[in-house]
Amino acid sequence: MRVLKAEVNDVDLERRELRMGEERLPYDYLVLATGATHHYFGHEDWARWAPGLKTIEDATSMRSRILEAFERAERDPSNREALLTLAIVGGGPTGVELAGDIGELARETLASDFRAIDPRSARIRLLEAADRSS
Repeated sequence: MRVLKAEVNDVDLERRELRMGEERLPYDYLVLATGATHHYFGHEDWARWAPGLKTIEDATSMRSRILEAFERAERDPSNREALLTLAIVGGGPTGVELAGDIGELARETLASDFRAIDPRSARIRLLEAADRSS
C-alpha cells in the first residue's frame, strides 16, 4: 500500500488515475481524505475564542487552554467561577464528545491536583444554535 499526501486536481475514474498538475498516478484502490475546515457561520472573528478541532495542533492547543484555565482558577479567586466555566459551541457528535472528555478530565484526572479549587466543580456548557423543533 502506498500513502500519498498531495493536491489532486482531478480523478480519472475510467483510467484509474489521479491527476496532480502534469503528473498522473495510476491506482488500484483509492481513498480520498479531502480534509475539513472550521465553520463560524459568517463570524470568522470567533476563531480567536473558539478554536477548531481538526488537527493534532488544534487538539494540543485546546488541551493547553483548558489546563491553563484550571491553573489560573487556582491562583485567581476573583475569576474562579468564570475560569471554571467552559463553553463548547456545537452540540453535534464532536461537541458532545468534547464535553464528556472535559468532564472526565475535571472529575477524574485533575480531581486531586489542586489545593484551592475542586476541578469537579467545573461547569461545562454545550451550546447549540439549531432549531429545537426539528
